[in-house]
Amino acid sequence: MRLFGRKSSNQSSSSDQTAITPEKVLGVFSPAVDALQPDPTRECRRLAELEQIFIRSRVLESLNDVPFVVREIQKGNIVLLDITKLNDGREQSYLELKRIVERIRGETLSYGADIALVNDGCLIVTPSFVKM
Repeated sequence: MRLFGRKSSNQSSSSDQTAITPEKVLGVFSPAVDALQPDPTRECRRLAELEQIFIRSRVLESLNDVPFVVREIQKGNIVLLDITKLNDGREQSYLELKRIVERIRGETLSYGADIALVNDGCLIVTPSFVKM
């Protein structure tokens, strides 16, 4: 069977030869791995890069506390925030708390951080490798 070249006169017709179909080769344009599938080896390497993971806590009082939270998330630490001072039932305190949480969410979005309310007095902010 020949891939290139002319058929010689002594070769039989193409009915007794099987056709060779080229395999699909995408090269650079091959589809990327689905981002939804967790890669355990990548996660283990990511955790190994972090020397130690700490749980930091702080009483949330104002927008001045946001840089602390962002720095800790960048380092790969978990942050517990005491929000009882701002969650006292007054409308103005509630709006301030909402503004602070939105600022934290916006500034940690690129790090893949998650924010969750633990109870009425505690908020938790975790890095991307922590699953809640």
